[in-house]
Amino acid sequence: MRDILGYSGKVVAVTGAATGMGNAAARTLVDLGAEVHTLDVAPVEIDGASYLPCDLGDPASIDVAVAKLPTKIDRFFNCAGVPGPPKFSELLTTVINFVGLRHVTEAVLDRIPEGGAVASITSAAGMGYKGNLERINELLDISDFGEASAWLEEHPETNNGYLFSKQCITTYTKKRAHELVDRRIRFNCISPSPTDTPMLSDFHAQVGQEFLEEHYLSPVGRNSTPEEQAEPLILLNSDAARFVSGQNLFVDFAYAGGVDIGVREALGLI
Repeated sequence: MRDILGYSGKVVAVTGAATGMGNAAARTLVDLGAEVHTLDVAPVEIDGASYLPCDLGDPASIDVAVAKLPTKIDRFFNCAGVPGPPKFSELLTTVINFVGLRHVTEAVLDRIPEGGAVASITSAAGMGYKGNLERINELLDISDFGEASAWLEEHPETNNGYLFSKQCITTYTKKRAHELVDRRIRFNCISPSPTDTPMLSDFHAQVGQEFLEEHYLSPVGRNSTPEEQAEPLILLNSDAARFVSGQNLFVDFAYAGGVDIGVREALGLI
């Protein structure tokens, strides 16, 4: 049977692989025959995968980790992220979730060959990005890590942490997909609905489990599993999706579709 995903022998790197969707993605990529390199602030213990410490809130840490990666990265996966207060301030949340994500991605871009791809995890919480493009693009126009962090600190009315960070990832994905067409490097992302990862308990603490399940649970009536998010992410970065770029795939069992046609409230997300 033809291997339509095409990961056998490919060199891939995965951020946020210690737990959750990143861990599920890295394990699956090992099973698919890829050479897997993981980056995370916490140790990653996956047979068949290497591990590099990397703190996405610290550009120096990112640069040290990237310097140790192979000179060619066929596929790059952005799976790292934090939930926001009370564990992380709104400022640090967006610094890690977006500014750090962008820094590590741009740092590896020269290693991604023609036909390579980047896939990131954003969130259904970022679905309102179109209504906030002016401010998002202000931040995207600032390429320096420190200057971008300073902009966020100066604009607390715009940076509400988790939601804004996810809006930025979606916009960045589409922007870079457009800009890198000539290099034939694809950029895509997925927007998960609530997923049974260690981070979910943090969201329950923030807004309440009952509220989250009443308003944001997928229509199928349960949370997704990490594997149910990791596998579409892997698909987007695979040979099977070789003509797909600039897309934000909602992996939510029709949640966003219901919002789009007005049968479900967006609850401030749009």
